[in-house]
Amino acid sequence: MKTLICVAAAAYATAGFAFAFRRMRAGFAALAAGWLVNAAVIAVNWTVAGTPPLGSMYHVLVVLAVCLPPLYLFLAVRDRLTWLHAYFAFASVAPLVGALCMNPDTLWRRMPALQSAWFVPHVLAYMLSYALAAVAVVLAVTGMVRGRAGAAGCAVARPRGYDVAAHRILLLGFPFMTFGLLSGMIWADQAWSAYWSWDPKEVWSLITWMLYLVYFHCRKSASLRTWANAAHCLAFAALLTTFLLVNLLPKLSSALHSYATS
Repeated sequence: MKTLICVAAAAYATAGFAFAFRRMRAGFAALAAGWLVNAAVIAVNWTVAGTPPLGSMYHVLVVLAVCLPPLYLFLAVRDRLTWLHAYFAFASVAPLVGALCMNPDTLWRRMPALQSAWFVPHVLAYMLSYALAAVAVVLAVTGMVRGRAGAAGCAVARPRGYDVAAHRILLLGFPFMTFGLLSGMIWADQAWSAYWSWDPKEVWSLITWMLYLVYFHCRKSASLRTWANAAHCLAFAALLTTFLLVNLLPKLSSALHSYATS
């Protein structure tokens, strides 16, 4: 299985470099090949587990990678952000590298609390929002770096375009994050008879959601606009805490979400 993941990651990376050097046909061919291999890994995991493979960190990272190319195509068609191809291709590599560091728990089975109709939409909504947020923060940081370079007298390419693209991507991802939060509350009430338990994962999910809301407010307010990028970076740091640190650090992990640590 790890061999297939390596092949998919290599194909995504090849696509990213091809796009960077404007070899568009080669880039899209490599991107398609990587996506097909990535999807094949998910199909194998699903077949072996007998259930949608979304419950362990290994499974989630593999799914996270497969979400990115379709999201790029959607944004390219809807918002004409065709120049984002290299960013999405390289972004697809990162979760697969993370998956290689995880235990490929293909024998994972859903615990009773996870046997709910909310399982797939809840996790998938968060994966879509996290995938978009990852690309958005890279664009925002790139725009800030290029903006500083331009202020220093260096020749740069439209740093404003990066900020606009990042904002549009977050506008697409935030509703998914909101749905993930609300569906998680409904699911929690069904599984544990409580909408909210102040579990570390729940708390950090709420913090992340609120920080992205702060970003949107800063972005819209003329007096606070200069703080938008700072709020964006802080929100993504909270997202990483929610997605990774809460699961991987023993002091932050909890019984309610312990299934996501493998």
